[in-house]
Amino acid sequence: MASTPGNTAPWAIVTGAAGGIGLATCRQLVGQGLAVFMVDLSQDALDAAAEGIRRGGGKVAVFAADATQPGQVAAAVAAVESQGRIDVLVNLAGGSGTTPIRTIEDMTDEIWNHVITLNLTSAFLFCRAVVPGMRARGYGRIINFSSTAAYGRKGPVTTQGARLAYAAAKSALIGFTAQLAKDEVKNGITVNALVPSLILAEPGSRIRERFTSLPAEAQQAMMQHYPIGRAGEAEEVAATVGFLASGAASYISGVALPVDGAMLGG
Repeated sequence: MASTPGNTAPWAIVTGAAGGIGLATCRQLVGQGLAVFMVDLSQDALDAAAEGIRRGGGKVAVFAADATQPGQVAAAVAAVESQGRIDVLVNLAGGSGTTPIRTIEDMTDEIWNHVITLNLTSAFLFCRAVVPGMRARGYGRIINFSSTAAYGRKGPVTTQGARLAYAAAKSALIGFTAQLAKDEVKNGITVNALVPSLILAEPGSRIRERFTSLPAEAQQAMMQHYPIGRAGEAEEVAATVGFLASGAASYISGVALPVDGAMLGG
């Protein structure tokens, strides 16, 4: 179900928009003058998130859709295009599931396919739907969300579920981003990936709850891998999205940018 206000501003689509980094990203882009089309599974969560942004004067619309279903993706994009042009796409929908899977033999076909589809295929579907319009106008900004998990993680499964499938999907997103960037940069479209580490969002958000529920020793063990000494905050990632979505980032494309407190480089 869609809800779209009258608006002549350029639009950004944000998937996984109802909470966490997605909600912080919506607030960031609204602050940069974009109207934001918020896509997520839950209508109730979207309505609550959108109301908070509207109270602050932001222009948003919501669309409850499954980002893994081609028909629902096409319907979401068509709803935005009926209001105006799509300048920005942020592919945030994803996740590793809630079941901790530690060994490859415990990975079922169902869980593997779900995690790959949710993280990788969803980004492909939205890109396929918006790129033709961006190409026709000679302008577009696409930001895909990978993860430091793309490079593998040692130790016990903590805030992640199906870690092996998640690493595979997030690694594939980096290659997808690099190729699409090369294919479309001549058409005025930049395509970049963010590679965040552990990022905490508002109280009650899924990752924050998982992290804070861990024993203190487990939290400390995780932070040993972060030279900065702490987890990131959703607003820090959103600010990076805002830069890549802006005209100031016109010469940056095909990049997999870590937002990780020097974790990968440390």
